[in-house]
Amino acid sequence: MFHILVITQDNGFQESIKVLLPENEFRLQVQPSPENAFPFLKTGLARICILDTNLKDISAIRTVREIRRRAPEVAILVCAEEKDPQWEEDAYLNGVDFVFQKPVRGPVFTRMVQKHLPAGEKRTGRNQRPGSGFPPAPQSPLLAKHALSGSALEIMRDFSRILSYSLDLKSFVHQFILKLREVISVNRIAILLRKPGIPLPGLSATWNEDTTLDCICSIGIEADLFQYFQINLSNGIGGMVAQSGRILKADYENDLFSEENSEINHEFELLGCEVAIPIVDRERCLGIALIGGRLTGSQFADDELQLLFHLMEELGLAIRNNWLHEELSSNHSLISDVIAQFKSGCLVISPDLHVLHANPAMLDFMQKKDGPAPAFSDLPSKIACKVYEVVQKGKDIAPFMFDEFPNDERIFRISIFPIHPRKSESGAATMVLMEDFTQVEKAKQVEMEAQNAQTVALIAKRFAHEIRNALVPLSTHQQLLDTDFDKETFRNSLGKTMDRQIRRISRFADQMLLLSQSRNGTEHSTSVKSLIKDAFLEAQNFSARTGTLKWVEPFEDARIRGDLSTLKYAYMEILLNALQSVGEEAEVNVRSRIEPRENGKKVVVVDLIDRGGGFTKNAAEEALKPFFTTRNVGVGLGLTVAEKVFRAHDGSLEILHQDERNNGVRTILNLEEPNPL
Repeated sequence: MFHILVITQDNGFQESIKVLLPENEFRLQVQPSPENAFPFLKTGLARICILDTNLKDISAIRTVREIRRRAPEVAILVCAEEKDPQWEEDAYLNGVDFVFQKPVRGPVFTRMVQKHLPAGEKRTGRNQRPGSGFPPAPQSPLLAKHALSGSALEIMRDFSRILSYSLDLKSFVHQFILKLREVISVNRIAILLRKPGIPLPGLSATWNEDTTLDCICSIGIEADLFQYFQINLSNGIGGMVAQSGRILKADYENDLFSEENSEINHEFELLGCEVAIPIVDRERCLGIALIGGRLTGSQFADDELQLLFHLMEELGLAIRNNWLHEELSSNHSLISDVIAQFKSGCLVISPDLHVLHANPAMLDFMQKKDGPAPAFSDLPSKIACKVYEVVQKGKDIAPFMFDEFPNDERIFRISIFPIHPRKSESGAATMVLMEDFTQVEKAKQVEMEAQNAQTVALIAKRFAHEIRNALVPLSTHQQLLDTDFDKETFRNSLGKTMDRQIRRISRFADQMLLLSQSRNGTEHSTSVKSLIKDAFLEAQNFSARTGTLKWVEPFEDARIRGDLSTLKYAYMEILLNALQSVGEEAEVNVRSRIEPRENGKKVVVVDLIDRGGGFTKNAAEEALKPFFTTRNVGVGLGLTVAEKVFRAHDGSLEILHQDERNNGVRTILNLEEPNPL
């Protein structure tokens, strides 16, 4: 690596020197004045010193003398705006090794650099330019600057500075074009982008269809110009670039061949630019980069433009990522604001049991509004244990009520559920939702008390009605007891009345008792046919009506197991309802079939069909509710009790209404399973 000291204040001259020297061979040390350069001369690293000066100025000769005094071994090359024989002679007499005139000619400059390298350090080898003894100059200055070389770390360092602005789009793009301008030495550059509005994954948002481009950063072009001269992706430069997806160059010679070319060249001329490059994210065109000419007036090579295209593609990806970040950040802020307005408390806990977020309502519930930030240990033990089960054990916790906050009589409904991240193998965060249910619970309690009072009043009314109906005939016979007791007809009537009314009151007592029971009694086994026969005899005895029980095909008898006394009573209530609805010669048809169920078990389905008018559809829906009756007698508990008995045996009771094929009742009971051998 050869060190060359360049003393100049002209950035253009500095860049013209850089492009002629491959970075893997030479290291330039550029200083704006001799005073700044003298400390570097003391190190002895410089092999050549290039002085950009005016030889007609006496201070230039003094600078040459001072350089020669401080570094006798260094080769001094002077670059002057114009040559004067007398001053050039003085320069040589004071130690200058060669004088060349601007603009610098590449072949002459490289030959002089090679010639004045110290002996033994000149380059030789198969990559030399024939006849020059110097490595060939790179085809493209831009590619030479960014070729894989010893300066890779320096390039990475420069671009790492740009990345520090990645969350600030304008600053990021500004730093990007500053670095790009330093590399390619252009006089002007502008970045124009469409308005952001990219769709987020999983959302139904659509791409922003506005094709107007806004200038977010420019160098060498007045930003105010774009207020009066808009560029979009529909026509002109922007339209051509977006449509073709490639680099567009100004072509002033062909501006008369088509109206479109004339408009594009006119836009290039107004902006003072020569090249337009699309900025894409590999899917869509996000905007364009307008680039002027070089500071030296030279044209861009094709390989330079290709590299610029790929750089703009990387810029497009960075812009898209920035827009995504802004969209996500905006959505996050929106969600945070919405959660902050909740009257319900919201707490988010990380897998390692750290509190990630707590809205104001939760802070108020936890009495942490003015104190330190809440921690997991601040949760009441009952809630903390539930959260731990969700976080560490993955359990599903049903919502529960909590009213144990100190000095707080409110009742809260606590819901705990994990927040599963998409395609994440790490633990999930957990949300605790705390809702103030104080008023709701009070309202439910008031409503329950009102319903209980209403139920008690209805039971008392029905009970009194049924007892009074039973006492009326008894009271009548009591009044005639003293005068008519000797009559046989009176005594027979009294016996029958007492028997009927006692059974009536006993039935009502049995109904109330069965409704109050929570479990069945001792279980026994029997057949369905036998059970229904016994129940029919009970219904006949109670109603004092003679009816017939007819077994209708298809009929499949089956054995069941359960509390036979309660099951017989349930069937008795059903059959009694059938006998009372038809008349003296009631006929009840019975069908029975065995059906399999999805759980592998079998059930017996029994249909009890009478010839009465049946229930309407609305009445069938109400028939199983307590105290519902369509007759003037009774309390309306028979079918309710029957339905409760069947449910207690894991069965069911269904009312078939008039719109169906048959009027009656359908019961379903599990078959008795055989004992394993």
